[in-house]
Amino acid sequence: MAVDPTKAYGQTQKSVIGGRAGEAEAFAKSASNLHAASQEPIDAAAYEEALHTNQKLWTVLQASLLEDEGRLPDDLRQDIIKLSIFVDSQTLKALAHPSAANVETIININRNMANGLFKRPKD
Repeated sequence: MAVDPTKAYGQTQKSVIGGRAGEAEAFAKSASNLHAASQEPIDAAAYEEALHTNQKLWTVLQASLLEDEGRLPDDLRQDIIKLSIFVDSQTLKALAHPSAANVETIININRNMANGLFKRPKD
C-alpha cells in the first residue's frame, strides 16, 4: 500500500520536532546541503540530489498550503506559493547549468525561510 508522502512528512514532523521549528530546520538543512554540493569541484550526483531533495521540500510545502487554506492569511499563503513556483524555476535552471551561482538564490530563499520560521510569533 502506497504511503502519501505529505501525510508521512506531517506525522513525522509532529513526532520529531514541533511545527515551525521542524520546518525551519528542514529549510536550514536544505540550504546547507545545497551550499556544500555546489562547491567547486561540483560533485554532479550530490548537486542533483541536493536540488531534488530541496524540490521535494518545496513540493510538500506547496501541498500543505493548498490543503490547509485556513492556517495562514490568504495573501501570505499566495505569496509563499508564488515563491515556491519561483524556486521550482530556479531549480530547473540550476539542474540544467550546474554552478554555485545558480543555486545561490535558492540557498538564500531557504535561509530566509528558516530564519523567519525560527523567530517566535508575536503574541
